[in-house]
Amino acid sequence: MNLSHLKYAVEVEKARSISQAAETLYMGQPNLSKAIRELENDLGITIFKRTSKGVIPTQKGGEFLGYAKSILMQIEEMESLYNSGENERLRLSVAAPRASYVTEAFVRLCDSLREEKELEINFKETNTTDAVTLVADRECSLGIIRYRSTYERYFVSLLTGKNLQYHVLWEFEPVLLISEKHPLAEKETIQEVDLLPFIELTHGDFSVPFLSLAEARSVSQEQPHKKICIYERGSQFELLSGLPETYMWVSPVPAQTLRRWGLVQRTLSSDRPRACRDVVIYEQGHRLTPAERTFVSLLSEARRRLQGESGKKAGL
Repeated sequence: MNLSHLKYAVEVEKARSISQAAETLYMGQPNLSKAIRELENDLGITIFKRTSKGVIPTQKGGEFLGYAKSILMQIEEMESLYNSGENERLRLSVAAPRASYVTEAFVRLCDSLREEKELEINFKETNTTDAVTLVADRECSLGIIRYRSTYERYFVSLLTGKNLQYHVLWEFEPVLLISEKHPLAEKETIQEVDLLPFIELTHGDFSVPFLSLAEARSVSQEQPHKKICIYERGSQFELLSGLPETYMWVSPVPAQTLRRWGLVQRTLSSDRPRACRDVVIYEQGHRLTPAERTFVSLLSEARRRLQGESGKKAGL
C-alpha cells in the first residue's frame, strides 16, 4: 500500500466511476483498476462494489476511505506547514447556507485578507445535504449546515458516519422576512392564517434525504397555496422588495440588510416547534487554518450582533 493508492481510492469514491476517476487522474482505466485491486489485496477487504448507481464503497471500504481521507489531509497540512514561503497562496473553501449573517461574516473575512499576496477563496451557498457532501469529499474544508432542531439525532448520526466534526454555532427561531410595504408589515406578531393570501419564497433545492414529501413541506413551515422557488440569495431580496405581497422564512437578518432592501422581519405566533440550528462542520482531525478560525470567530460575532439587535427591538 502506498500514498498514491490512497489517493486513487478516494478519487474513485468521489467519482463513483473507475473510468471517470481515471480520466481525472490522467491515467488509464486498466492501470487504475489494477491499483485498486492491489490495494484491496493488501488490505484483505473489498473496498468497492458495482451497483446500478455506479461504484460505491462497501461497509468496510467506507471505513477505510474515512481513514484514507484523514491521512491524506494530515499529509497535506504537513506539507503546507513545512513548505510555506512568501509566495504561498492562501486557500479557503467554504460551503454555507444562504444566510445574510453568514455573508456579512464572509465579507469581513475577505476584508481582513486584502493584504495577502496570493489568495484563492471559494464560497459556495448551497443546501445542507450538498454542504455535508462537499466537506466529506474534501471539496470544501469548512461547512455550515442548517437543520430543524427536531432532527438533531439524524444529523448527528449523518455527520458521525461521514467522519465529520461539528459544533453548534447557534440555535434560533426562524423569522418572517417581508417588504416594509407588505400588508402585514404593521403587525409585530403574525398568525399562520394571516399568510394564506400571500406568496411564499422558498429555496428550491431544499433537501433532507430521509424526509417524506409531507415532512419536507412542514420543515418549510406550512405548505403555501402560492409559492415561488428560487436558487440564489440575491433573487430573494429583489423579489421581496419588488413584490410586496411575498414573504420568506429566514434566520434573523442584520439591520443594515433590512434597511438596504426596505424589508422588515416579524415573528410567527405558533405552538409548533420551529427552532433551527446552524452548525459548523469539518473533517475529523482537521486543524482549522488561521483563516478558518477567523471566519468562525466572525460568524460568532455576527450572531451576537443579531442577538443584540433583537434584544434592543424587544426592549431588553
